[in-house]
Amino acid sequence: MNLNDSKLFCDLKNGSSDAFEQLYVAYKTPALKFCFSLLKDMDEAECMVQDVFMQLWIKRAKLNTQANFQSYLFSCLRNRAYDHFKKIRRSELAIDNLSRKIETLQQVEEVDETIKIESLQKAVEELPTSRKAIVKLRYEGGKSYKEIADHLNISSNTVKNQLIKAKHYLRSHVDISLVICMLIPLKSFFE
Repeated sequence: MNLNDSKLFCDLKNGSSDAFEQLYVAYKTPALKFCFSLLKDMDEAECMVQDVFMQLWIKRAKLNTQANFQSYLFSCLRNRAYDHFKKIRRSELAIDNLSRKIETLQQVEEVDETIKIESLQKAVEELPTSRKAIVKLRYEGGKSYKEIADHLNISSNTVKNQLIKAKHYLRSHVDISLVICMLIPLKSFFE
């Protein structure tokens, strides 16, 4: 460090904005090149240089002016870059951890859905034959009450009553959330 830098560093510690500006002008470009070489991102390098110089100004009264300014500056920049990399690594680990948790939850939900569907299918199979046929025509076939009635040669009221009885039976023998799912016609329930 030349004598001028040493004097400017001391003046900076004493609050000289002119000394700060001269040091900034002299070291901004080399500091930027140094940060860019570490980060490979010009925007991030510019932000880091600005932050370090801002911290130098804010903490000027605590600076050790016995140190070489250039060494001090580049040590600050290097440490800031390492902190940046640690933060990125922690973020990546957090994202990986969250992804694993989401994947595990999805697997559990898939297993849970499979168990629920099997439970519902078993309960439907336990229905009396005519009621089971009505349920399957309604929810697997997507047929209306009238279409079911015409197909089975029974009245629409009988279809309605049999579906009410089937739902009541399913509610008492299967988790209620499955009965609600059954209201949505999905062929996969009965395949």
